Amino acid sequence: MYTQNIVASLQKHTVAGRTYWRIVESRRIRGKPRAVPLLYLGSADDLLNRLLNAPQGALRIQSFQHGDVAALKAAADRLDVISIIDRHVPAGARGQSVGLTLLLAALNRAVRPRSKRGWSDWARLTSLPRLFPGLKVEQLTSQFFWDQMDCVPVSALRAIEDELTKVVVKQLKVKLDTLFYDATNFFTYIASTNGTPQLAQRGHSKQKRTDLRLFSLALLVSREGHIPLCSTVYEGNRVDAKSFPDSLTRIREHLQTLAVDVEDVTLVYDKGNLSKANQHLVDQAPFGYVASVVPTQHPALLQIPRADYRPLCSARLGEVPVVRLEREIWGKRRTVLLFISEPLRHGQIRGLLQHLNKALRALERWKAQLAKPRSGPRTPEIAKRHIHTLLSAQHLSTVLHVDYDPTRAGADRLHYEIDAAARAQLEQDVYGKRILITDRCEWSDEQILLAYRGQSEVEEAFRQLKDDEHMAVRPQYHWTDQKIYVHTFCCLLALLLGRVVEFHARQLHYTQGLSGLLELLGTVRVAMVLRPAGKHGGRPRCEWALEQTEPEAMRLFRHLVPAQPPFVYT
Repeated sequence: MYTQNIVASLQKHTVAGRTYWRIVESRRIRGKPRAVPLLYLGSADDLLNRLLNAPQGALRIQSFQHGDVAALKAAADRLDVISIIDRHVPAGARGQSVGLTLLLAALNRAVRPRSKRGWSDWARLTSLPRLFPGLKVEQLTSQFFWDQMDCVPVSALRAIEDELTKVVVKQLKVKLDTLFYDATNFFTYIASTNGTPQLAQRGHSKQKRTDLRLFSLALLVSREGHIPLCSTVYEGNRVDAKSFPDSLTRIREHLQTLAVDVEDVTLVYDKGNLSKANQHLVDQAPFGYVASVVPTQHPALLQIPRADYRPLCSARLGEVPVVRLEREIWGKRRTVLLFISEPLRHGQIRGLLQHLNKALRALERWKAQLAKPRSGPRTPEIAKRHIHTLLSAQHLSTVLHVDYDPTRAGADRLHYEIDAAARAQLEQDVYGKRILITDRCEWSDEQILLAYRGQSEVEEAFRQLKDDEHMAVRPQYHWTDQKIYVHTFCCLLALLLGRVVEFHARQLHYTQGLSGLLELLGTVRVAMVLRPAGKHGGRPRCEWALEQTEPEAMRLFRHLVPAQPPFVYT
């Protein structure tokens, strides 16, 4: 029996201006290769109808992640983000819009932070190519993003930020009566031998990455909506208090662009940004302030006994012991509010016990070593330095007394004991105390304390920017100051869009945090469904359909995202 293997291929051919498809095989006829038709398939519509008329009845193409990117894009459309950026950066690389590129980078930061190299792989799994008609995902390489970022002058970022926040405040009608300020830092992977960048420096890492270079970010956040209003990026080795004067100038200028009555604004900042010189600058500013000071710098206030505190009962604060008085601090009469935070107090007690137990274990080991012949420090000075190191934790030397006597023998040279009275005094009269100063003398104790507690909003923004799942500044693989500025702007743009989404979700009484809301929206997926032609022929139909998901997710999605082509949902 003779069999022949046929190598077939799909071929397009044109008849009378119309395109058809057929299956052919290559044969040699009269010594020349010829394509010999095996089966005529008809037009592309005919071929598609054959596939769709298979037993499954419809061909559902891969579904795409949709809810979160669509909600964030809808927020960007309402703010006119692309046009605002392009007005300040009109010339992009390769004729592409810089505003569109930075928005795409921000959407990735908000939903699933990836490097610029991994952006296209992520975008293919989302509905972004349909949300932005004409977007060719495969062309958006890391080099493309870098070229676009190169076109952005650092000076333009401030103008873009001013205009964007002005639009947000106007659209959402955000009250700017109380603003929160704080600073943090982020580590980079810039090599120590790279002397080009000036922002990346070694300093005190708040993420405990002392082995890496840092850059710092100061942020101003509104009480209502937690909207990031303005930012300052500066060197990682500058302490917060040193950068505060520059930030104060930036805040004053930004409030003027927002056209608010500056005298009605109250700025809230923490003790890490405070110094005598900085407070003098705030005293000259047109807005009010609520600030915390370092308790140990004001021992007279710290020594006020707990018995003098009175309970402040509030539905929002619970019961808080407070003392209110007037004192001259740094050359000016100020309203001072002292209060005791029980969570802080218990945390400080736990911290003291941890340090105490660690020191006691080290002393036991040292004592056992001294019991051995010809062991111990060579000089009393060495022993003194060792004791100083053991007791370096805050307040540890107050409650743990250690003595080394070289005239004695063996383990008797070392003696230590816990001062129970000193420990009780710390726990009762020192721990948990906080001191606030303000010029809002007409405010009640509750108003002052609530303003200070609102400082957690800017701290929450920093936690969001360090969340690996949403909004994260990392990973950031950039090696120049200009790229760090632009990259940070994209992350803050992502945070701004996320806050807009969160603001509208709160109107529907959703209580999840920003990450939780994005996770909920991320469960909304969209699929392209192709359906065959009807009984009377015609072309197959293409529909975009939302997959079934949780009712709460769908309710939020439909509130945030208007139905528009190509997604007129069924």
